[in-house]
Amino acid sequence: MSNIFGGAISTNQPLSLFAQRPGETAVPANISNASPVETNSFYGNMLVATQDCSVFTHPYSVTYAHANNNYGLTVYHAQQSDRVFGPGTPASYFYSPTGIQELVFTAADFDQNFQFALIDMSKFAATARFTATNNGYMDCPMVQGMGFVTAIYNNLVPQINSSVGFQSVQGTTSPRSGILKFIITLLNGTTWSLYATIPSGQSLSFKLQGNNSIITSNSVDGAVFQLCVGQDDHFDLSAGCYPTGSSITASVNGSTCIYQLNYSVSGTSNNGTTLIFAAPHHVAAFTSSTAATATSLTALSTTLGLMTGCLTNTLQMQETIPTNMGWGPYTTISGNSANYTANAISSITNAANSEVNDDVVSMANVDSMYTSGKILLKYALVLYTTHFILENSSLTNTLLPKLKSAIEIFTNNTQIYPLFYDTNFKGIVSSATGDADYGNGHYNDHHFHWGYHIHACAIVSKVDKDLGGNWLTSIEDCVNTLVRDVANPTLDDPYFPMSRSFDYFVGHSWAKGLYASADGKDEESSSEDVNHAYAVKCWGNIIGDSNMENRGNLMLALLRRSLNSYFLYEDNNTIEPSNYIGNKVSGILFENKCDYTTYFGTLVQYIHGIHMLPIMGASSFIRGPTFVQQEWDEILASIINGVPDGWKGILMLNVALYDPTTAYNFFNSSSFSDAYLDNGQSLTWSLAYCAGVGASS
Repeated sequence: MSNIFGGAISTNQPLSLFAQRPGETAVPANISNASPVETNSFYGNMLVATQDCSVFTHPYSVTYAHANNNYGLTVYHAQQSDRVFGPGTPASYFYSPTGIQELVFTAADFDQNFQFALIDMSKFAATARFTATNNGYMDCPMVQGMGFVTAIYNNLVPQINSSVGFQSVQGTTSPRSGILKFIITLLNGTTWSLYATIPSGQSLSFKLQGNNSIITSNSVDGAVFQLCVGQDDHFDLSAGCYPTGSSITASVNGSTCIYQLNYSVSGTSNNGTTLIFAAPHHVAAFTSSTAATATSLTALSTTLGLMTGCLTNTLQMQETIPTNMGWGPYTTISGNSANYTANAISSITNAANSEVNDDVVSMANVDSMYTSGKILLKYALVLYTTHFILENSSLTNTLLPKLKSAIEIFTNNTQIYPLFYDTNFKGIVSSATGDADYGNGHYNDHHFHWGYHIHACAIVSKVDKDLGGNWLTSIEDCVNTLVRDVANPTLDDPYFPMSRSFDYFVGHSWAKGLYASADGKDEESSSEDVNHAYAVKCWGNIIGDSNMENRGNLMLALLRRSLNSYFLYEDNNTIEPSNYIGNKVSGILFENKCDYTTYFGTLVQYIHGIHMLPIMGASSFIRGPTFVQQEWDEILASIINGVPDGWKGILMLNVALYDPTTAYNFFNSSSFSDAYLDNGQSLTWSLAYCAGVGASS
């Protein structure tokens, strides 16, 4: 079976319609941009501003330190007792502290003139390099899930500092020849293990100096120092071996997808492998071979729950992908199927008779790629309904040419703020400056923005193709460029980074681009992440790229598992804190924090609705009927009558994910008002969706 990540979509230069020039954010001078630079990956804080906000590898966090005589890489692990909870029941937020320098990898050779750089950057890993004025250097590979935080000292005198302070440092039994082991107890009561692998022919002695430094006797070349939280025999088994990078491979057989996170390692250990911490959504999907490597060792992550230590260089998981999910309404309600009665067809037709006459071209030609994408998808779903559900050629022929013209504004790049190719970080961005268009120019939210456009283009192409047209060929290269920007499958494309948005380790995307953030990357709208994955699936299908379609399917399967672990909380969720899951949704999920709010307001309908829109083919696959009913009964039912605007339509269409008849009756009521429709929602699709998942009418 072939690797669905094995080939590039294209390696051609971006289309000439995208001007090439530097974007607003420069790549730091200490970081090479010879290859495309990841903008939304976990180490992004080291690419922006002063480069010293925390990087969360899970379960550890690390930071570039360059002040107060601490020069190097700080190491911290947040304990359960460290967590801070906001007011209320359930708590309005929780987070772990940042900026605590429990331990600092440094060297006696470092002073304020030392240099910091990132090297060997990829989707899943980067190495922080710290160079002294004598040209000795320390490399610290940062890889998601790494069991140790590792520093490799090259022609330096190693040193470990602690701003917390050392209570004791005790030498203990070595796991094997060539490795020294120490148990470190900090003044905050935390225990760490330190392993130092000293190359053959060299020696090193250690001394505690005061409460804040472990100093060593002499310079070494190639010594490997590893820190890990606590004491456990499984650390002994894997000490000396450390990951330097990671990659993903995946193969599909029918509806089964096996995907692997493959860790490249250096060094040797008693077990022959390193140690990797797996998140709960990994463990739940382990194949038998990876399950056999799982140990009793656990460590708390910041927002991924309790992680499991695995003695392995590969995490292999198996997912059932939604190959049976088509383009239209889809439900996971047991026993339900489409129910397009004569009454339903009549009501849907009445709504479509009005909406196909809207001025789609002028409505979509706005100064926001996000807003225009929502409007294009709104009418693309109306078009899908008129053609494939109503089979009404008159309505389809009225809307189709208008939608093509509206889309061509963007595929010809003649919109109000044209897109361009940023030669700094290498990607397609909006020419709207600053924080305009939700920070698109700084790589914020690209999967949200492009997801709407890709999805709309896929639907219109499908309808046109079904009618015998070949409009697809005129837009294919442009849309593929957007896919390359946000969901490029490989490092072989020299013009775009791999998988800019979707993080295959955590199982969902990160929306934050080139902005410093003390709590790391974040994502607010989990459902627009789903729309992006579904768009990739649909676009891959229409252009005949089965690997792209299967990558979309894999993202959907991972989202189903990760979102229902970390974003959407059934009553029996045991991953997130028990005094937080009563919120039912994460609000904004950061790498280090959950905050029950939104970036645009604190109303309950905002906080929940942003995890619903747009309701489309993949919604029920993610938001199962049990969760949706619990969320409704526990939170939304009590506020729905007070919602006066488009959020009401979003919340009520979401009801169709567990009770389509109640949702259908709301939209089909004689008292229904268009004020209840969000700018990305149509009455036509709302009725068609409810009937398509089994509403009685």
